[in-house]
Amino acid sequence: MEYIRRALDIENQLEESSLFLFGPRMTGKTSYIENELQKKAIVSITFLDGDTLDAFRRNPVLLRSMLGGRTEGFVIVDEVQLFPPVLLDIQHIMTHSNIQFLLTGSSARKLKKSGSNLLGGRAGIVSMHPFVWKEIRDRDSDLDSIFATGMLPKAFISKSYQTQLRNYVRGYLDNEIAAEGERRDLAVFSSFLSFAASENTELLNFSNVSRDIGMSADTIKEWYQILVDTFIGYYLRPYRKGSKRIPVNTSKFYFFDIGVARTVARMPVPSETMTEYGKMFENYIFMELKAYIDYGMTDDELYFWRTREGYEVDFVIENKVAIEVKTSKNITGKELKGLKEFMKENAVNDYIIVCRELFERTTDDGIRIMPWKLFLDSLWNGSII
Repeated sequence: MEYIRRALDIENQLEESSLFLFGPRMTGKTSYIENELQKKAIVSITFLDGDTLDAFRRNPVLLRSMLGGRTEGFVIVDEVQLFPPVLLDIQHIMTHSNIQFLLTGSSARKLKKSGSNLLGGRAGIVSMHPFVWKEIRDRDSDLDSIFATGMLPKAFISKSYQTQLRNYVRGYLDNEIAAEGERRDLAVFSSFLSFAASENTELLNFSNVSRDIGMSADTIKEWYQILVDTFIGYYLRPYRKGSKRIPVNTSKFYFFDIGVARTVARMPVPSETMTEYGKMFENYIFMELKAYIDYGMTDDELYFWRTREGYEVDFVIENKVAIEVKTSKNITGKELKGLKEFMKENAVNDYIIVCRELFERTTDDGIRIMPWKLFLDSLWNGSII
């Protein structure tokens, strides 16, 4: 399969510290390692290989002998959650050498359940995301094609993207849920997953989901946590530092990929007149902002702002920028209301509407109207945050 060079760059970090590289299945962690890092590692193993996994089950300290006495360089261990006991040996090696480790995984849940301590804080944590704009900007992608394929590498590149997405969703239920040893009715969990996808980008209401699915609110909370632990979705917390208006205290939830969210919700690619089109656009901009922050381009936190009166701004990056996402090709006054209200908080320095207008402009209030491609170019060039 064609390989597209990734925006994530951790080689320099590995010279100084060990790292956990977490991320959903099929975001390209293994191919990233094979194409950009593996040749520079002194040892590289993957527990996706059954023979390797069996060998380590028979000898949990096998890694020490594989190093052959070397005390410098870095080691790659792919899908570490499939054999958490290796972390004990890794911690021993780290204590007695200058070797750094890159440890990848698609589930923090398994490591938590195994009692693993993530190397006692000796390793940093980096997230891997699906493709981002910086990686595919030269392919003349438009919103409709991105909404269709999503940004998972295999689906994005494939002509049979819908088959790839359906297989991904089935594989998630089979591999990440059933293989986790979670004792639950997968059919009911599948219904929950579909409902969660249909409510993507909305305020969370566990009681409403509970009534629709027929499970307790506590169970629904646990199931959302499974989505977080397997990196299928993220909570977005409300920005609560304003003083002029009382904000809501409920989080939102965003799927990690719009193609997966659309497939889970059993939804066709929406037309631009549909409400779902705007939700997918918002989800896509969230994905780009989240990836940019997680790839170490900034240490900032991402929030949303919404008041009890209903004023809302989609994304707030503390002290820096407030971002509203609109599908409009002609931004009018009513679409500026949320940002204008948030301006009264004096919380950030820049105010942006990301939209489908053709040209950038600035309103009399100082709000920047930015075409979405220009916004993403500016984001990945470091001009937004």
